Amino acid sequence: MSKYLFTDGNGVKEVQSQEELQSLIAAAPKPELIRVWTFNTNEWMSYSRFTNNDKQWEPAKKINGSAKPIEATTAKKSANGFRGLKRFMFFIVAATVIFLIYNFTKVSWEKVASLNITAGRPANVPYINMDSVFQNIETSRGIAIDKVTKTNLRIRNTWPDRITLQLAADHDISSVGSKYYNLQLSIDNSTGYNIDKAVAKLAVWKNNRVSSSDTFHFNNISYALAPKRMIENNYRGDSISISFQSIKAKAFNFCYSDDKKSNYGNANDRWFCRE
Repeated sequence: MSKYLFTDGNGVKEVQSQEELQSLIAAAPKPELIRVWTFNTNEWMSYSRFTNNDKQWEPAKKINGSAKPIEATTAKKSANGFRGLKRFMFFIVAATVIFLIYNFTKVSWEKVASLNITAGRPANVPYINMDSVFQNIETSRGIAIDKVTKTNLRIRNTWPDRITLQLAADHDISSVGSKYYNLQLSIDNSTGYNIDKAVAKLAVWKNNRVSSSDTFHFNNISYALAPKRMIENNYRGDSISISFQSIKAKAFNFCYSDDKKSNYGNANDRWFCRE
């Protein structure tokens, strides 16, 4: 009886007959990986070397053009089919797990009423009684203030009542906060003068802190038509706010900045400028 050791890269098998060895060789998917050890030698031999050295070796007979016996071919197909079934079942289980995780963790958004916000009065622009201011100036100077000067002085000190920033947005809520989209900024200028420049700031709040912010620039703002700016960005947080970062209008000598207490130094005319 001939005894062999056989491997095709997938473990080593002990073979008890030449016929069994033929079946294993015929079923091997990669003949170049085949190695055979005969018990009367001291080394592994490749398939080609083994067949040249063993004169009694008879290659597997071809059946319908194939050198693989029917049994070996059937066994290989069965093994491939089993591996394919295992792979299919793995994908089914993985897909099911992903689906369950997604359904348990996805955020459910609920649409609520659209949001309409008007920027509040800045902290660095306190209310001033302009009639009292005019009276004090005229008394101290001993002359009456002309109409244009009064108008411009009144606008510079009461500008939050005449220049308003507004935001409209669609609003969704969920367990993780709010979502704002389809945003539109607009500036209503009722000063009677054109405004040269304005920078609006949009802030998103999370846990009572600003988590992100954006600025938007407006130029040549007419008093006859409110300019509007569509914002493509979507924002998520607990709430959202808007404010003016800066405004400039040469027509009534006005320069406002949210990071200053005064531009001019005079508490009665703090936003006067000659730019």
